Amino acid sequence: MSHFRHCALSLLLFPSIVAAGTGSPCSHWSLDIPASGYGISFGNSARHDGLRFNWSDDCLDEVNGLNFTLWVPGEQMTGTINGLAIGLGAAGGDEINGVAFGLGGVFGGRNLNGVSIGGFAVVASGDAAGITFSGMGTVVTGDLTGLNFGGLGCVCNGAMTGISIGPLGLVGQKGMTGISLGGLGTISNGDVTGISFGGLGLVSAGSFLGINIGGLGLVGTRGIAGVNFGGLAVVSPGQIQCITVSGLAVVGVGGIQGVTIAGAAVVSKNEISGLTITAGAVEGTKEISGLTVAGFRTRAESVSGLDLNVITTQVENSSGIITGLYNRVYETQNGISIGIFNHAGSLHGLQIGLLNFAENNPAGLKILPLLNYHF
Repeated sequence: MSHFRHCALSLLLFPSIVAAGTGSPCSHWSLDIPASGYGISFGNSARHDGLRFNWSDDCLDEVNGLNFTLWVPGEQMTGTINGLAIGLGAAGGDEINGVAFGLGGVFGGRNLNGVSIGGFAVVASGDAAGITFSGMGTVVTGDLTGLNFGGLGCVCNGAMTGISIGPLGLVGQKGMTGISLGGLGTISNGDVTGISFGGLGLVSAGSFLGINIGGLGLVGTRGIAGVNFGGLAVVSPGQIQCITVSGLAVVGVGGIQGVTIAGAAVVSKNEISGLTITAGAVEGTKEISGLTVAGFRTRAESVSGLDLNVITTQVENSSGIITGLYNRVYETQNGISIGIFNHAGSLHGLQIGLLNFAENNPAGLKILPLLNYHF
């Protein structure tokens, strides 16, 4: 019995040297203390629980604990690391769950979950969730979720969710949710929801919802809603809603609603409603309603509400109050027009100006000074 205990104690204290079978595509030579599979491992062990130190991982199966490598992973970058992965060259595995740090980068054959810090890059062929930080760029084939920073930018083929910062830019193929800050630009093929910023511009093939700031421009294919700013222009083939400010133009083909302020023009093929202010022109193919203030011209099928125009108002129909040096209502005017010269095809309201022309009035009363109404 004492001899058996002596042998057992020797096995516990003496290091174990393990080698893979000859049929393995990779060499798994390792020195394991106290035994194979747990404790401390030096070499390319396939599975280990504890502290594992290796030159370069190749055909890894699983490590639970610390995995420390001196060089980049080999051609067969496989395996799961649960715990802490440190690579002086690069840290990599099929999946890393925990904290990963690599001077060259962190690479996930599939997913990265936890904290991933790469001196140059963080790359995942699947999803990355948690905190990702890279000196150059973060590139993910799947979804990117959590707090993400890329020295140049962050790119994902899936959805980008959380706080994402790229000094050059952000690209999210399937949309962005949360805070998205791109130094030069933020681009998405899906919807962007939350706070988004692009130093030069914001572009989405989907819609924008939230606070959206494009240094030069803001373009949302399926609509823009929230607080929106474009240094030069805010443009959407869909609707633009809420508060929109642009240095030059706001163009909402599907309609513009809310508070809209533009330096040169506000344009829509549909309805423009709310408070609209521009030093230039307001152009609506259909109705313009609410309070409109334009330095040059208001033109639409119909106007209702209060239209304060310095130069000219040109509409098919009017049912509110319009002003301008020259006011032209081509068809029916229900309401008041105030200007130097007011001209209505069919007047059913009041014209106030130096000269007023109502085509539907009797001869001799069609053109009157100061005041005209339908007799």
